[in-house]
Amino acid sequence: MTRSGKLPAVDTLELIAVSTNRNWLPLTCALLCWGAPATAQDTPQVVKVEAVRDVDEVPYRKFYKGMQVFAEHRALAPGAALRFRLYPRAKGASFAGLVVTLVAGKTETPVELDANQSFTLPMDARLAAQDAVVMTNKKDGTYAWRVDIRTPGLPPDTRRLGDLRLECRVDMKGAELRRMVRDPSIMALAATGDPCTYRTFQNPFFADRPVFNVTLVHGTRREAIAGEWMYANSARLLPEAGYALVDWGHARDRQYIPAIFDASWPDDTLLEFEYMDDPT
Repeated sequence: MTRSGKLPAVDTLELIAVSTNRNWLPLTCALLCWGAPATAQDTPQVVKVEAVRDVDEVPYRKFYKGMQVFAEHRALAPGAALRFRLYPRAKGASFAGLVVTLVAGKTETPVELDANQSFTLPMDARLAAQDAVVMTNKKDGTYAWRVDIRTPGLPPDTRRLGDLRLECRVDMKGAELRRMVRDPSIMALAATGDPCTYRTFQNPFFADRPVFNVTLVHGTRREAIAGEWMYANSARLLPEAGYALVDWGHARDRQYIPAIFDASWPDDTLLEFEYMDDPT
């Protein structure tokens, strides 16, 4: 890339639209109240259809689990705080008019966003138990929800490798915000170990803006991330129907995969970013 770059008769049939994850899993139909065959004297069939939700929301308990993992492993980024962030995901997604709200029962609490659309949440076990949700006022799939951990005081246009390692761990072992096909083997590994330390586990990150190049720097050692690990190049192998299930097929011009698995790069390694809109 360059810088320019298908019912037997029933007494009553209720169709209830359900989903174990209202955010993005395919619609499931549950057929209830099966009875004896209907006759002419029977009352007419009743079909009840619950409206399909298309709300951009995430269960609060995911954020809560992420907070627990962060507290356990914050040695990876001792000077950083845990935030969460929204990135543009749908084509043409805009942050204009964006509102984020924490909803717990009938209580709605506005969530304050900073200039980069990042935010914090209270760590409250009661909210997790109440099935609270964090939601935007946009359609589902408009944004990518991510963990955001940044050590303060870094030079401009840099990230710290330990922060990214902790972001990966908080998401994979706790928050599970990132849309991905969570292979059973990966989830088993997340339950017993840390998939982020395995070379075979590809974990794309979003840069702040469309990115041209990313270089790892520690002391005199410098190494640019190879092109095959930039711009979600493997997305070209993804069937079109699969794009709704993953984040990494979207906003490809922001994506990069650093070697967070490579222990030869210490946590204090910096990643230097060159962006598409930088002066040439």
